[in-house]
Amino acid sequence: MSSYIAKMYNPWIVTFLSVLASTLIYLVVSSLFTVKDFRLGLILSVSIPVVIAFPISFIMIHYHRQITQQKLEIEEKNAELSQSNEEIATQRDLLEVKTLEVETAHRNITASIAYARRIQNAILPSVRLIQQVLPESFILFQPRDIVSGDFYWFAHVKDDTPQGKSVLTAADCTGHGVPGALMSMIGNDLLNDIVEVKGITEPDEILQRLHTGVIKALKQEENDNRDGMDLALCTIDWERRLLHFAGAKNSLILIENGHLTEIKGDKHPIGASVLTDTKHTFTSHTIELGTEPKCFYIFSDGFQDQFGGPRNRKFMTKRFRQRLLEIYQEPMLRQQQLLEDTLSQWRHHKKGMPEPQTDDILVVGFKINS
Repeated sequence: MSSYIAKMYNPWIVTFLSVLASTLIYLVVSSLFTVKDFRLGLILSVSIPVVIAFPISFIMIHYHRQITQQKLEIEEKNAELSQSNEEIATQRDLLEVKTLEVETAHRNITASIAYARRIQNAILPSVRLIQQVLPESFILFQPRDIVSGDFYWFAHVKDDTPQGKSVLTAADCTGHGVPGALMSMIGNDLLNDIVEVKGITEPDEILQRLHTGVIKALKQEENDNRDGMDLALCTIDWERRLLHFAGAKNSLILIENGHLTEIKGDKHPIGASVLTDTKHTFTSHTIELGTEPKCFYIFSDGFQDQFGGPRNRKFMTKRFRQRLLEIYQEPMLRQQQLLEDTLSQWRHHKKGMPEPQTDDILVVGFKINS
């Protein structure tokens, strides 16, 4: 049917049909009525359709061709669109498969890390155990990524004195998350061996052996690995009423009668560093506990490095020391809560989403009375 319609869009056919129709009409009319000039009427009935139909047919043909061309273009675009839709559907199906794979992998990884957190929490010393020896104490511990590169360590060692000695550490390993947690496991195992197995309680000696142990464990004298840890370590000699401190880049803060003293650790980290000699030594500092109550704080740099506040800057060490001065007279557990509130307010200073946690956070505080 469409082929017959296409043939009709020919100027000669259109003209012939027009002439034929005009002539038939004229003949019918002339047979019914009296026509004075038959020849003139016949000529006019033939010539007028030719003059009118021929150009009109060309216009019709041009219009028909335009419509046909547009129809073909639409059909081509529909075909392209159909193909594009098929490709998009294929890509969507592939994306759904990949998304499912990523979600499954993420769930598995998260589940593994969550299980690793259970292991890390089991290895960390019990806060209840620490508070049996140091009843006025707190541990503020907030990993950034489920597991932590910060860790705390505690042991009470029976030695030749009736009351023994207590060793307390706050450490900050290279990195955070899983890499930091692996380093914390190394540090924890080395401290167990140095203090609980070998019975070494002098802070400078503990740090020296820990330093050597990390270098050996990571084979740092044979490769370019420079992982390690910064830490502050205190040994409390209950018999002699002395506190011995040594630090690897980290400090000890002492507050007594409203006066804050910061005892800085050595500038060397635990483990090999590109900036230090692997054979450096550590310094021990001794504080007489006396009769006045004293508050001590050891910590990683996570609290001070947290971004937030009105101008989205770091909390900084100066502000951290000032906050400790403001709260040190409160009970220790209350101090922990106040520090957590301070951190939360700092991160949530602006409306909307809080600032993300920058690093693992660890603050250990304890008070020794007369």
